[in-house]
Amino acid sequence: MNTLKRIFVYALLPLLPPAALAQKPKNTLDATVMFTELRANAPVSGCGCFWMSGGTGEIAIPIWGNFSAVAQVNGQRTGNIPDFNVGLSLLNGLGGLRMRVPTHTLLQPYGQVLFGGVHGFDSYFPGPVGKLPTSYDTSFAMAIGGGVDLAVSRHIWIRAVQADYHYSELRNLQGNRQNQFRIGAGIVFRVTGK
Repeated sequence: MNTLKRIFVYALLPLLPPAALAQKPKNTLDATVMFTELRANAPVSGCGCFWMSGGTGEIAIPIWGNFSAVAQVNGQRTGNIPDFNVGLSLLNGLGGLRMRVPTHTLLQPYGQVLFGGVHGFDSYFPGPVGKLPTSYDTSFAMAIGGGVDLAVSRHIWIRAVQADYHYSELRNLQGNRQNQFRIGAGIVFRVTGK
């Protein structure tokens, strides 16, 4: 667990410039819907990388200053993993902390660290020693990244881009680890204070 704490702290340190902490922008309650693409890696020989399409829904609730608690659900699907002739579906439930970098422009960047779980299904997952393979698996997952929101109106923003390093530990034939890249864009519905 110490490693996770270090990852969390190191991921947030670059996002805490003194100028950002000195300003007092209004933090808002956000609901976001996004289209996302996940660059996933297949096990065994080399990368065997492939893209998975899907969507993300999230809620961000202000907790203190520029920080918000984030709850996120996302899913991705591909019909065919290269060289395996099977598909793969992923469903993630993640939660964590987001920090907005205050600006007085129409652009608002942010960084976030999310932890939770992933459920993989409709695929092939090798079984542990002495067990049969299954068509599903569930494991730890995390996402570290950020993005930029662009104001359209007071309550509607465009998520111009969100990019994350996405890590999971689903069973495969190469160490049960997946290092993936996720990118997305969408619409943010923002509830502002008075």
